[in-house]
Amino acid sequence: MTDKVISLEAGKQYSICTCGQSKKLPFCDNSHSQINEEKGTNYHSLKICSPINIELTINSKNWHKLRKLSSLRA
Repeated sequence: MTDKVISLEAGKQYSICTCGQSKKLPFCDNSHSQINEEKGTNYHSLKICSPINIELTINSKNWHKLRKLSSLRA
């Protein structure tokens, strides 16, 4: 898994990628819409809104796995 450190501003909403195909990892760029359509999956972004300024370390098993598959197809 690949850890990503993100800084969140209080009161601001962030969308985190769960499909692994975003060009802006760890943030969502809505790539999941095309993946869902093509593969019949049901990915959605994870929404985060913090009440305080905070730094988080996050990861997803899909980030590494799917990025690797994409590079093999290129």
